[in-house]
Amino acid sequence: MVLILSLRKGLVGMSKIIKPKGRRSIPDELMQFGRHLVYSEGTKTEPNYVESIKNEIATKYKCDINAIEIIIGNKDKSYNTKGLIRYALKDVRERINNGEQINHVWFFFDKDDFPTASFNEACINSKKLNDSKTENGEGFTYNQELNITFHSCYSNEAFELWLYLYFEYLEASLTRADYIKKIENKIQQGHKDYRFDKAQTGLHRFLIENGGSVDKAIKNAKRLCEKNEFENPSTAVYEFAEYFLPYMEKD
Repeated sequence: MVLILSLRKGLVGMSKIIKPKGRRSIPDELMQFGRHLVYSEGTKTEPNYVESIKNEIATKYKCDINAIEIIIGNKDKSYNTKGLIRYALKDVRERINNGEQINHVWFFFDKDDFPTASFNEACINSKKLNDSKTENGEGFTYNQELNITFHSCYSNEAFELWLYLYFEYLEASLTRADYIKKIENKIQQGHKDYRFDKAQTGLHRFLIENGGSVDKAIKNAKRLCEKNEFENPSTAVYEFAEYFLPYMEKD
């Protein structure tokens, strides 16, 4: 399944001055963030997490009903790491040919049981899509043909690593089941009967309200990527969270 998150222009309250964190070229006055498509290899946890970020922004800026839109498509077909990127590029070109405006594309995919060579190739090739020699107004390189910035939000071994990093840093190479157990242990300190559910909504806010921190997750994920690059454990989901963090911060 491919999740397409369309964050449309039209937010109110965008003139509020907030000092962003992590986007070096964005001015102090928050910019309208354009239109973003998120392509997810996962069918539940990743889409629900992205939707929880969308809802944070909608709540903060009291968006109109059409200001932020999620479209779920291609429900009956799953993709491997490289297949997801191939599908996304085909879909993006079709959308542009149909007159759609797209500013950023985000790939969410896990290592899981996919071959290491295939996973690494997907990570590298998705970054190579940004072939410009200069940066745009947001400080990103971009694809010169499509005028879009592509982002590789990989996780090795699983997306649940990113969720656990809300609580603490770790360097152990674990499985998805291991991360889920560790997340449950953290949440059960306040909710003894809690069990992780891939279909859980409001995931970002739930983690924060139970002792997690997105700032901590970003810091922890950056540290892992600097140490391990694509190896287990590592996750580049921090790029997505860091981009939208200034729009989620509370007064």
